[in-house]
Amino acid sequence: MNTFADKFDSTAAFLRANGVSPKLSKGMKASLADVEMFKKKTGVVLPESFFTFHTDFADGFEFRWEKTEDEWGCFSIQSLEQLAEDRLNWDRNVRDFLDDPTSLDRCIESTFRAEAFDIWRKMRSWVPFWDEGNGDHFCVDAASECIVYDQHDWFDGFGSIAKTNGIVAGDSLADFIQKWSHFCFQPNKRLWWGEFGKFGAIKWDPKYFNSKFFRLR
Repeated sequence: MNTFADKFDSTAAFLRANGVSPKLSKGMKASLADVEMFKKKTGVVLPESFFTFHTDFADGFEFRWEKTEDEWGCFSIQSLEQLAEDRLNWDRNVRDFLDDPTSLDRCIESTFRAEAFDIWRKMRSWVPFWDEGNGDHFCVDAASECIVYDQHDWFDGFGSIAKTNGIVAGDSLADFIQKWSHFCFQPNKRLWWGEFGKFGAIKWDPKYFNSKFFRLR
């Protein structure tokens, strides 16, 4: 069975074979009570793959490596307790825009405003779990289980709507981790996932990454 542990173990073995010693930290597995508390706080039912990650693998996890300043990778997910706090903050921010019909007047031209509010409504089901450090996130869409990319300023100053928000990174958390693990959790060459907006999904193709750390399995 190709479990979450298998994916990280095989990535670590590949890195060690290439002279890199990855570091990881792993929390205890979440209990059903922890999952219920997340649901009670947020009103969100965790998608199956997220549920499995936290209850069968780790409630809070980080995998990190660095060979040079330009050769590094990282993957992490907060504990359910922290994810609940992040989700509540996310929901408040989304509602601030949705509840104010004038909130986008200075950001989006009137022609695109209805579409922009539709995007905000879709974002109500997103749970951020990965912070890019620049305000952008990877989120799980609780409505579809897909992993999507959130560009934090998709609506700010473009006039029209940037086509980078909500691009799909994986069909589920397991699918996302499997695809990204083939690149040892490196960032893409341009250091900006928004470059895949023209495709509507992240292209997990070696030409967009440092192929030195591409592995087939």
